[in-house]
Amino acid sequence: MAEPIKKIRLGDLLVQENVISEAQLTHALDEQKRLGLKLGRTLIELNFLSEDQLLQFLSQQLNIPYIDIDTLVFDEELVLNLPEALARRYRAIVLGEEQGELLVGMADPMDIHAYDEIVRAVNRPMRLAVVRESDLLAALDRVYRRIGEIETLAEELHDELGEDQFDIGQLTAADDSDAPVVRLLQSIFEDALQMKASDIHIEPDDTVVRIRQRVDGVLQEHVMKEKRITSDSPNWVGKVDKRISMS
Repeated sequence: MAEPIKKIRLGDLLVQENVISEAQLTHALDEQKRLGLKLGRTLIELNFLSEDQLLQFLSQQLNIPYIDIDTLVFDEELVLNLPEALARRYRAIVLGEEQGELLVGMADPMDIHAYDEIVRAVNRPMRLAVVRESDLLAALDRVYRRIGEIETLAEELHDELGEDQFDIGQLTAADDSDAPVVRLLQSIFEDALQMKASDIHIEPDDTVVRIRQRVDGVLQEHVMKEKRITSDSPNWVGKVDKRISMS
């Protein structure tokens, strides 16, 4: 299991290492109470140091890596070791795995309560890294998508159809907004909007349905294995417009 985080008073340590002055710390503590932010974020907002300076400082003091995750390719199975609700609450994400040990990135690795909750949730050997909060939030939106919801609705629709096949081209003709077929289509569109996809390709074949979304010019594919959701009609391709209302 991961080694416990040492409890460090960030402000005192920054003063001790001459990163900020005693006067700056006093001012930041006063502002922290007014703004309701963590001390590190308050110092950044006051321009007493940059976010990169703070994260590099934490990396050195805690002896953990500082990782730029802006272009990191995430493994979906590894990411799901940490439930989305906890990942967003504690600003954390699973970055990878090495020798059976998870590498978890945190925006605030000094948050001992968050660390303890993450350790309990993943229930696996892990070590920490520090990451930029803005990049972390963007990554959470990318990796915690609606895939699980889409798969659940596809399974529900699969069971509802019985032995009859369903022409996916009839999706837009459904009138019941609570019907699985309508909710499936809505989830696909909402996922595409979240990913900022330019277009969606729904491509059924004999055994699976492939959902492809073009994100930044690259097609990303997800396969649904519910065999009854098939079609003999040509591929359905729809342009995604951000003005589309999902309500």
